Amino acid sequence: MILAEKIAEQRKKNGWSQEELAEKLSVSRQSVSKWESAQSVPDLNRVLKLAEIFGVTTDYLLKDEIETTQNITDFETTENAKNVRKVTMEEANDFISHRKKTVPIVAFGVSLCIASPVVLIALAGLSEKAGISENFAGVLCPVAQLVTKMIVR
Repeated sequence: MILAEKIAEQRKKNGWSQEELAEKLSVSRQSVSKWESAQSVPDLNRVLKLAEIFGVTTDYLLKDEIETTQNITDFETTENAKNVRKVTMEEANDFISHRKKTVPIVAFGVSLCIASPVVLIALAGLSEKAGISENFAGVLCPVAQLVTKMIVR
């Protein structure tokens, strides 16, 4: 559907004559007639005003492939129904500064978790040479993981 057809459809849907729509847009009835017959195209400001008056998006009016109307008021209702919380710049900046402080700690904790099996393997290998029992080496790994979890928190 092209712009001309959409203007005519929306005008009729709202029960307005060409003259009534022309008054709302501060143009002549002939202008509306030319738009609907695709003899001319409204300027950008008029397209914006048309979208506002009809309660549709400018995408709907201008893009040929969009066939269904997306009512702007329906979008706002849906957004409000979800109870979307808006974040202030101050809250966003606080979040970012908090993340900057905690990221190195988390990274250190993750590296300890990754490195803990290496320590276990090394201790198992040294158990014969250093006289450490394998059971003692096995206990050190979970202890290292607990310490890591405590640091991460």
